[in-house]
Amino acid sequence: MYKVFVNDKRIVLTSSCDLEMMGNKMLYFRYDDFEEINFLLTLLDEHEEIRGAVVSSDDLESLITDFRAHFKEIDAAGGLVTDEEGRLLFIHRFGKWDLPKGKRETGETPEACALRETEEECGVKDLELGAALQVTYHTYILDGRRHLKRTFWYAMKASNQALTPQAEEGITAARWIAPEAIDWHTMPTYPNIRILVDEFLASTTARL
Repeated sequence: MYKVFVNDKRIVLTSSCDLEMMGNKMLYFRYDDFEEINFLLTLLDEHEEIRGAVVSSDDLESLITDFRAHFKEIDAAGGLVTDEEGRLLFIHRFGKWDLPKGKRETGETPEACALRETEEECGVKDLELGAALQVTYHTYILDGRRHLKRTFWYAMKASNQALTPQAEEGITAARWIAPEAIDWHTMPTYPNIRILVDEFLASTTARL
């Protein structure tokens, strides 16, 4: 199963479907034809009331390949950083709370990209790379063309230190936030970031 976000809408690409996947105002497609994907993306763009879609196929890898062919693909990487007190490092950009991330450079590994972008966007030093987390997918339109961004996420640790947001990248704040202070009602974010953080915190709690 793959989950791709189109703004706040979710596309689930799967080899099976059950009622638990079918959220309110979600479409269901049994995939048959390459052009169906373009039709689906247009529907999601033009109809705010449609909240997402589930697309199923017995051949999931072919479905993924066909889906990716509709986009210019961008690889990125980022970090979910905690300090000694267990606080998480967030940035604020374009009116949303986000995690530091950025595009991979030619020849750069995802791990190196995640460390570099986190340091550049937050001014944080001496990062310790931890385990690989999720890979998230989201789409956007730039210069009239659809892009699919695949982001590799890594857990990281850093000391409690002053932060310097990278203003030239539109980042207006970089802040340590305690898990108990995270309130998504007052901290607007992207769905994939919310899922990433919530699952990380749930797994951390489970290990205690």
